Amino acid sequence: MSTITIPRADVTSDEVSAALSEGLGPRYDVQAGMKAPRLGWGEPEESQPDDIAVGIGTSRPWRATVRIDRQAGQTRIRVAPAGLIWIRVVNTLWVARKIRRALLAAPGLGSAPGPG
Repeated sequence: MSTITIPRADVTSDEVSAALSEGLGPRYDVQAGMKAPRLGWGEPEESQPDDIAVGIGTSRPWRATVRIDRQAGQTRIRVAPAGLIWIRVVNTLWVARKIRRALLAAPGLGSAPGPG
């Protein structure tokens, strides 16, 4: 799991979703309030408002879940790849890495890399 720390506690899921949509482009589905299926296959599942499912297509295994966590004057954005074994490895090296780059490049977030 990769984490990005933003030195603001008021980052919204709409802000993060917009940054992901802009940074990843139209090929990626960005769905706030959803999470990627744990095994990687199937439709995204309903989740907490601060979870965002990101993937290529709706039924393909190439996905990750972005979780927003606010605490102590900052926001942590965690990127967790979906899938089992080789699918998770591919999602870690491909989808999660692209998500991280899109978030770090988003000008409105003023993000800074965190641990992991």
